[in-house]
Amino acid sequence: MTDYLIVGGGLAGCVLASRLKEHDASLSITVIETGPNEHDHPLITEPLGTMQLNNSRFQYNYKTVPQQHYDGREVFQAGGKLLSGSSAVNYAAWSRGDRADYDLWGKMVNDKRWTYDGLLPYFRKTENHHDPQADPHQHGFDGPIHSTPALGRTYPLTKHLKEAYLKIGVKPNHDHNSGDNKGMAPHIENWYKGKRQPAGKAYGLKGVEVLDNKTVKKIILEDGPKNLRKAMGVELTSGQILKANKEVIVCCGTIRTPQLLMLSGIGPANELKKHNIPLLVELPDVGKNFNDHSSITQFYRIRNPENGLCAPSPAFNHPSYLEGFPTDYIIAESAPISALKHALQLDSPDQSVTGTDPCLFPPRSHYEILPMYAPTEVPLTNMNIPLDGSVISIGIIGLLPTSRGSVTLASTNPKEDPLINPNYYATHFDRAVLRAAMRRKMTAFETPEGQAVIVEEIPPAGFPALTSKSTDDELDARVRRCAGTFYHTAGTASMGRVVDTECKVNGTSGLRIVDASVVPTPISAHYMVMVYALAEQMAEIISSSSKA
Repeated sequence: MTDYLIVGGGLAGCVLASRLKEHDASLSITVIETGPNEHDHPLITEPLGTMQLNNSRFQYNYKTVPQQHYDGREVFQAGGKLLSGSSAVNYAAWSRGDRADYDLWGKMVNDKRWTYDGLLPYFRKTENHHDPQADPHQHGFDGPIHSTPALGRTYPLTKHLKEAYLKIGVKPNHDHNSGDNKGMAPHIENWYKGKRQPAGKAYGLKGVEVLDNKTVKKIILEDGPKNLRKAMGVELTSGQILKANKEVIVCCGTIRTPQLLMLSGIGPANELKKHNIPLLVELPDVGKNFNDHSSITQFYRIRNPENGLCAPSPAFNHPSYLEGFPTDYIIAESAPISALKHALQLDSPDQSVTGTDPCLFPPRSHYEILPMYAPTEVPLTNMNIPLDGSVISIGIIGLLPTSRGSVTLASTNPKEDPLINPNYYATHFDRAVLRAAMRRKMTAFETPEGQAVIVEEIPPAGFPALTSKSTDDELDARVRRCAGTFYHTAGTASMGRVVDTECKVNGTSGLRIVDASVVPTPISAHYMVMVYALAEQMAEIISSSSKA
């Protein structure tokens, strides 16, 4: 028997295990991870290895169900399937998001611990900030994760593209991790000295028992006091039973956490009935509220590719380029409010939309523009972009989607992927945001500064090249044909619906969830930093409750 049984050795699971052990060295802590420990594999450690991880054994390589608003296409989804989870396979972007996002989270659950100020100590705690002169109120300098500015690498196209965005009025932002991410800021990563920092390696897991290559079949629940179901332990697919003296903590992520809950008899009654699973705890919102950052990547042919201006050109070979992902600036902005108000009204015709709607006020960061000096086509988009050093990519990300989807069971086999239906691009609001972002980026590329770099956009076969003057219908048609995701999923075990503000699963005792599935509203960030802070705060909450 172990004190804490952590199911899922991803980012959150590794942080929790390490910090709980630090708080009380006498505790026994066991982490169960379905994948291997591959911290030292070159595809994991090296920045350019990231480009080869899709469809590898180190990831869950999912396909969504056909997406109604993407012309019935399946969309590639991914997540880490190894110790340290997605922190071992992601692109290592280090971004917090905007204060307003977290303040809305705190307001939704009526708990200031989940506001920006409530999470700020934990943003600092995880961080070893690259600039010793940075604001110590905002940044930490002795945490386990080193941040690195991509501007430490000088790319040939940086000057031209930066000037193009400034020309159209994008505001400079020297630090997008200070509570306000709006503007054009240096891209910050957590590659450190050219190597990845997986959570399990950075935090150490000293004194923690790690059981890798083992899959949990279900959580064992028994009748407990106050009509609650008490989590006693887990059963593995091998039939082995592992018991927990204190708590079972599920950290399987937005897609696998609701699957495990439902397989254990926790979830919507109708969904469990479909699969003849006995209903032990009825929680209708398990698997609901799925949200993800839908995105579209546009590809541009550049001038003078023979000069080695982007990957994978053999001449794009400065040693510093091996130290991180080939990008330099990140842009976040608000979309035009008038268009968004109109879209919100179309989405809710029976309600009056005002300027104080939380999608609009305080000023929100609705989209992100991310230039990448490489062709970054993802699986299932079938664009066939040339890999000859002549093409750059511009990622356009809708950061605050109002579309909501679901995760449901495909079968009772825990090793089988569940059914993932993100319901991308379902709202007028989400469409208005992506259109605004695409036009903003294309306006920059149509300036003299942009034209000094760009020859033309590369559209998919049968589609026209897009410009800032393209119609809404033309932009929407491109999104339906090409859009995908940046793999920032959340919400399927939402705080306030499935768990309380200390991540205890409603209707149970001794059972918590600590991962992005509990986050009730989208955050305008790449989610790694948020999950670190979530896990850091939960480690303190759990440790305090254990000593009470």
